[in-house]
Amino acid sequence: MAKIFNILVVDDDLKNIQVGINFLKKNKNYHLLFATSGQQALERVKETKFDLILLDIMMPVMDGYEVCRRLKEDELTKNIPVLFLTAKHGTENIIEGFEAGGADYITKPFNSHELTARVKTHIELHYHHQKEIEKLQDILFHSQRAETISFLSNGITHDCNNFMCSISPNLHLINSKIKEQGLDPEEYTDYFQGINSAVTRTSELLRQLSTYAEYNESKPEIVDMNNVITDVTKILKGSLRELIELEIIFLNQPAHAFANKIHIEQVLINIIINAEHAIVSQTKTDGRKGNINVTISKTNGKENQELQGETDYLRIDIKDNGTGMNSETMKNIFNPYFTTRKKEGGTGLGLAVSQSIVKSHNGIIKVESEIGKGSCFCIYFPFYESE
Repeated sequence: MAKIFNILVVDDDLKNIQVGINFLKKNKNYHLLFATSGQQALERVKETKFDLILLDIMMPVMDGYEVCRRLKEDELTKNIPVLFLTAKHGTENIIEGFEAGGADYITKPFNSHELTARVKTHIELHYHHQKEIEKLQDILFHSQRAETISFLSNGITHDCNNFMCSISPNLHLINSKIKEQGLDPEEYTDYFQGINSAVTRTSELLRQLSTYAEYNESKPEIVDMNNVITDVTKILKGSLRELIELEIIFLNQPAHAFANKIHIEQVLINIIINAEHAIVSQTKTDGRKGNINVTISKTNGKENQELQGETDYLRIDIKDNGTGMNSETMKNIFNPYFTTRKKEGGTGLGLAVSQSIVKSHNGIIKVESEIGKGSCFCIYFPFYESE
C-alpha cells in the first residue's frame, strides 16, 4: 500500500490557489487539509501529523511569517517543511520567509506545474529525512543498550568466574571425604554429574555474555573459511548427538575473508548447536535421523538487496531438518535474551551475538524456516580477493 502524505494548505481565501489545489488532488498519495487562518493552522497541526505545509503570507491577525516561526519553535512541528505562497516578489520578503524557517516559496499567480513539482520535491526530501532520523535514533538506542549490557556483562562475568573457580576444588574435596568415610563414590555419581552440568551451563552463559560484550574488539586477519569450518567440525566432533549427521561441502578454492577467526567460529558453533537442539526436539516427535548440512559457496552481492551489488561474498548455509520456526519466532530470534529454550537453560544470547559479529564483519545473516521441515541460516561475508 502506497504511503499517504498529509498536506496542510493555509490561506484566508482558498479560491486564490484553487487551480493548484485541484492539481494536487489528482495525486492519490496526497491527503489535503485546509485552514483559513494562522490560528486555525496551529490548531490543525496539533491534531494531525503533516508532511508539508503550504502557507500564505498575507493573512489577517496572524501572517504567514508568524505562523512559520511558531511552527519552528515547537518540537513536534519544527521539522515540517513550509512552502510560502506569496504575491510579494521582493528580495526582502523572500529573505524574511527563509529567516522565519520556510523551506521554499512560490509566487502568485503561480504555475500549477511548478507548484506540484516543488511539493513533490519537498515531500520526498522530508520523507527521506525522517527515515534517516529514525535510523539514527535506532542506532543510538541500540548503542546505548549495548553499552549498558557490556558494562553489566563484564561485571557479572568477572564475579561469577571468581565463584566458579571454587567449585571444582570443593568437588574433589567432597569426593575425597566420601572415600575416607568408606562410602562408594559411584552412589554419588548422579549428584556430581548434576553439579558439573550446572557448572558447564553457567560457563557457557558467561562465555556468551563475554562475547556479546566484547565482540567489537575483533582483530581481523585473512582467513580461509574452509579451514575455519574444518576447525569447527573438530571442535564439535564427539559433542553432537549420535543421531545427527554433520555434512560439510567446502568451496573448491580458497575461501578467503578478512575476519576474526575465533569470532567466526563462535557464530558457526552457535548456529550448529541451535540446529542440534531443533533436531532433538523434532526426533522426539517423528524419530527420524537428523541432518545438519554446512555449505560454503561464492556469490555476488546482487543476490540480496542488503549487500553491495558489485562485491563478491562468501555464503555459508547451515541447514537442518529440525522443528523449524514460525514467523513470530523468526522475527525475534536475533533479539538479545529471546529464547524458546528457557526450560533447557537457553540464554537467548547466542544468535544476538552471532548477528553482531557478522555485522561487524560487514556481512549479513538471514534465516529461512518452516515448521516441521527445519531451518536454514545463510551467512554472508565479503570475499577477500587475494592478489
